[in-house]
Amino acid sequence: MVVEEKAVTRRGIGLVRSMRWILWALLLAAVVATLEGPALLREAARAGRIPTGLAAVPAVLIAAFIVGYAIYRFTLVRAGRYPAGKAMMQLALMSLFLALMVRWTTEPAAVDPPARPVDLARALASNEPDMRALASEVLRSRPHDEALLHAEGLVTLLGDPSPEVRRQAHASLVAIVGQDLGTGPGAAARWRAAVARPR
Repeated sequence: MVVEEKAVTRRGIGLVRSMRWILWALLLAAVVATLEGPALLREAARAGRIPTGLAAVPAVLIAAFIVGYAIYRFTLVRAGRYPAGKAMMQLALMSLFLALMVRWTTEPAAVDPPARPVDLARALASNEPDMRALASEVLRSRPHDEALLHAEGLVTLLGDPSPEVRRQAHASLVAIVGQDLGTGPGAAARWRAAVARPR
């Protein structure tokens, strides 16, 4: 029996020696992944560039290291070359770190609230000609449904005292309606009829 136990112990020590390099490689990979990986992987997963599951790679590497380390330490404990209490404490601390890492990598990423576009109604009615002209120009870049809501304000600006305001309002109405109904006398009625038509 003693001979068998010694043989088992020798095999265990041989296993420990061969595992050292594997554990070093796992530790290095886990450290790099933990320091550099979580934020980058979470951001890439949130943007849809990688599958969501890949964000857990750092935690998986740490778990693999802990399992290998447990085998390594308990083999030494069985051979009487390492205190069992110390090995248990080390594994408990590593497991706590792993639990925190898993929680951090699996919690949903905060989603930024959608940006609220500036309401251009007040700008279109501003006392400043530059502000009215700018608001009229900006409307061309807004979604069609949103721009259509301000079409009546643009029609009103076709009679604005400022030539630049009139020009920008006309250009935006052309973009919204899809055709040029002109300017001058009677133009406002044509534009109102055009923007009032269901689309």
